[in-house]
Amino acid sequence: MRILSIPSVVLVVSFSIPAFAQTSNEPAVAFVTGTTLTLASASGQVTQEIELGHPVYDFALSKDQNLLVTVSSDTPNGGNLSLLDLRSHTQTQLTNGHLYFTRLNEEETEVYADPQFSPDGKSLVFGVHGNENNDGNDAEENSGPLAVYDIASHKIQVLKSTTNIDGQGECSEWNPMWSPDGKWILFNCEDGAFITDARGTTLRDLKLGTDEDAGTSAVSWVGNGCVLYVQSHTDASSLNRERDGIRLFSLRTSESQISTALPAFPKESLAGLRESSDEAAIMESSSGVAIKTREKVWTFPEIERVFDGYHSRRATAAHVIGGWQPSAIPPECK
Repeated sequence: MRILSIPSVVLVVSFSIPAFAQTSNEPAVAFVTGTTLTLASASGQVTQEIELGHPVYDFALSKDQNLLVTVSSDTPNGGNLSLLDLRSHTQTQLTNGHLYFTRLNEEETEVYADPQFSPDGKSLVFGVHGNENNDGNDAEENSGPLAVYDIASHKIQVLKSTTNIDGQGECSEWNPMWSPDGKWILFNCEDGAFITDARGTTLRDLKLGTDEDAGTSAVSWVGNGCVLYVQSHTDASSLNRERDGIRLFSLRTSESQISTALPAFPKESLAGLRESSDEAAIMESSSGVAIKTREKVWTFPEIERVFDGYHSRRATAAHVIGGWQPSAIPPECK
């Protein structure tokens, strides 16, 4: 277990939050366009806009909307993390590129991505990656563990359970997600989905896919007892396509079933489903990202960026915020 103490460096930053009429609708999605972070409700109403002043690779917003973490656009695989207090308008740099990897090639750097606040806003989970500054990046080179930053103590703990997945070392993790009670972290690897406790002492392989049903990706917690995931097949036969769909996995029984929680999504979009609640979803495709709520859809093309002369394409940073409404959670998942 490695714990790194980060000194709190406070910088004054300038940004504007335009005034909006008060609404009873809580934000359901958040996304970045240019240098602006937009929050919108399930009805499609924009509830808040935050001018960041610069492009970002990714972001995370605390549940109470008081804290914002941004990932700098330094490389095609992430950058450094900064914590912005939206109440005091102060910023703290959380990482400096030296957290986990002790030996890096001359052209390789350590970067961070996929931040997400715990439900109580006291911790932040994120992924640690190695980035090769050329066009040869692949899953193995980008692999790395998860780490958790404690807001109060300014300490970072690398989760030991994520440093050796199935005896094969770190995986190329993405999209870590806290359980509603804050005790567990769900994340995806190239070989499946896993759950670790928040201290990084245990690891559970959910075994969502099989040789026949290999294309799986976890997209959200449903209560504390179930995981919603997408199953899709590389086999284009009609028999296999009939088994494609959004499925609900019970952590208690280790059984899954087709879920009708999101009946509005066309089947051809399922493979790109990245995040979901009962009110909103984020979907990626080769052409960009689609953000869907109950009453509105936003679509954004991929963004082309150049890093040290190498071209890279990246989808718009977007996230579902807020969890599943209690009335939408099946009894077996509560």
